[in-house]
Amino acid sequence: MFYSVIILVLATTLTALVAGNNMSAAVGTLIGSRILSRIGGLMIGMAGFSAGLLIQGHSLSMTAFRLIPRVHEIIAFSLGIALVIFLLAAFLRVPLSLTMALVGISLGLSIHYGFSVDVPLVTLIIITWVLAPIMSIAFAFILNRKLASAQPRNVWNFALSLKIALIVVSFLTAFTLGANTLGFIEQVAGISGFNVLFMIVGIVLGSLFLSRGIIKRVGQEMYMMRYTNAFVSLVISSALVEGATFLGLPLSNTQTLTSSVFGSGLSYRNKAMASKPFLITVATWVISPLLGMIFGLII
Repeated sequence: MFYSVIILVLATTLTALVAGNNMSAAVGTLIGSRILSRIGGLMIGMAGFSAGLLIQGHSLSMTAFRLIPRVHEIIAFSLGIALVIFLLAAFLRVPLSLTMALVGISLGLSIHYGFSVDVPLVTLIIITWVLAPIMSIAFAFILNRKLASAQPRNVWNFALSLKIALIVVSFLTAFTLGANTLGFIEQVAGISGFNVLFMIVGIVLGSLFLSRGIIKRVGQEMYMMRYTNAFVSLVISSALVEGATFLGLPLSNTQTLTSSVFGSGLSYRNKAMASKPFLITVATWVISPLLGMIFGLII
């Protein structure tokens, strides 16, 4: 009973932090470009997170079962370590991926406590993590080039349609994060039934109280992109994460969205693209699971 309560508290806390930290990725464009007010954008984001968690959160149940032993003490340790790593990364202002860290933690704890590791599953996850950013960059580059060459007959109608489309894909981005990242937390924690409502509360609290500064900064950055670039980046990101969710594989929205934005930047023929920030982010994708595994091994 004690560990069950600890697990529920940790899962709810992680949910709030993830919702607050990732709200900008989903609705930053809508708020930064003033398509919607901050409250309107938050409502879209919270609805997407919650719907994804409730409708598809179970999709990663088998993966979570195969990654981490169903022992309450080990599960509590995994979530506690994930929380420490997340807070440490936030303090150092390093964009570590919680999804990737949690997979690494699960592996480290399994090895530490003498449980077998599902090597084929881990291999498949790593392949997914490598291919997803490459696909994001390639698809974003190609689609942006296609859209750049298109000549809409009615510019105003096209702009209006694009704004509506941005609202839809922003919701879908939030939905896929709720289904994959929050769903993975749910399945690792073994939360079901009425207790899922605690995670919904975490979504609301995190969105309302932990997202303001991040949304303002990222929203302004996304606003500097063209509507078409933002639309393509969000579409590709949500499509790839949804595909991973369908296959039951954990995939960070940060990977796909960051890579899509980078691919969109590369599509400009006459604009130099700063690669250093992107390469630093890529480095954190390697560090996140390794750091999680190290923490899991030494606990």
